[in-house]
Amino acid sequence: MGREEQELDACSFTPGIEEAEQVLARGFVWLRFPAQLESLYSQQHNLEAATAFRYRSLFILFLYLLLSTGIYSLMPEEDLPRWIAFYGWVGVIIVGAGVLSRAPGLDRWFFLYAGAGSLLAVAISVAITGIVRHDVAGQLTQVAIMYAVIIIYGIVGLSMRSAMVAGWGGGILGTLLAHWFGGGVDWDVAHRTYTGASLLGMLICYLIEHGHRRDYLQSRLLTLTQQRTAMYAEQVERLSRMDPLTGLANRRQLDDGFATLWRQSSRDQRPVAALMVDVDHFKSYNDLFGHLQGDECLRSIAAAVAAGASRPLDLAVRYGGEEFLLILADTDMRGAEQVAGRVREAVAKLAIPRSDQRGHITVSIGVASRVPDLSLSFDALLQQADAALYEAKAQGRDRVVLASNPGVVRALPR
Repeated sequence: MGREEQELDACSFTPGIEEAEQVLARGFVWLRFPAQLESLYSQQHNLEAATAFRYRSLFILFLYLLLSTGIYSLMPEEDLPRWIAFYGWVGVIIVGAGVLSRAPGLDRWFFLYAGAGSLLAVAISVAITGIVRHDVAGQLTQVAIMYAVIIIYGIVGLSMRSAMVAGWGGGILGTLLAHWFGGGVDWDVAHRTYTGASLLGMLICYLIEHGHRRDYLQSRLLTLTQQRTAMYAEQVERLSRMDPLTGLANRRQLDDGFATLWRQSSRDQRPVAALMVDVDHFKSYNDLFGHLQGDECLRSIAAAVAAGASRPLDLAVRYGGEEFLLILADTDMRGAEQVAGRVREAVAKLAIPRSDQRGHITVSIGVASRVPDLSLSFDALLQQADAALYEAKAQGRDRVVLASNPGVVRALPR
């Protein structure tokens, strides 16, 4: 990940945090957020409402059965068949919506099927009052309207807008059905039951949704802040293990990462290779072209060195000023020699002019590879690689030298 991508990730939570803070400060009287935030809220609200309705539907069904038994016991026999034919559909709607809410794939459609079911339930409840005229039973059917309206606004979990469409739309449809069947609606009673319950239900629904939206914003704000803090902490940890100029690992990451690799390789008896890479004549280059150009030279060479660490457990380290270290897992001397050759060729292909204008910048590489054991420590392996590098410098630079035994090295021809 490049430096620009890291900075982008670290700041990616800021717009969301600022947006949530602004909406909280400005308020949301009309129960609407900005478009993107509203979409995120709607998705979560659908999921939460559908999940809650799986259990609320059982309570709603209980209320429906409780009210139905009271109406049934007082309903005149001549009206009973028509009442059952109509009001039985309310029970079917409740059960059907409860079943649909248990299908996770339909969560996104909760407001649609729950809203449609609520509209039909209100319409049926209102229509029955125009059909059943018996005094006591008729009064209970008016109570059923109040039950239906309050349940829709306060228990089903619909949004304010969906509940209003279901409540008022169901009332209009129910009134039309009542007139269709020749009964009509007693408006004096309807205003005391349906209209009053609807206004009360709207207030309850508004307060519930407003509180839910406020809680959502506060929760989102807290979550985004925690994520940004975690991102910053991760970046600080990563930067503490990274050389700021080249982006390679630093000595701290070398100590931590190699200790794990050394133990694992010792347990599995697999070889570990160390390649010590030094930039030839870098001081004179830096003195002639300046530190800015010298830094650019080091970054280019670091990229060539890092290309040699192609596997997850390999590690490319900036070991010193112009000195780099490659640690290669499960790599014997022959494999390490091949990697060193590729690194040397990659640096040569950069064609960075030397300070004396007689060629290009080159590197000298010392290579050591051993299977970890009790007699050889990590520092000893690095010392062997460093001794091989010293020999490469002594033999004229721009070459790879392989360490054989401690204190004994073999030069690889140029």
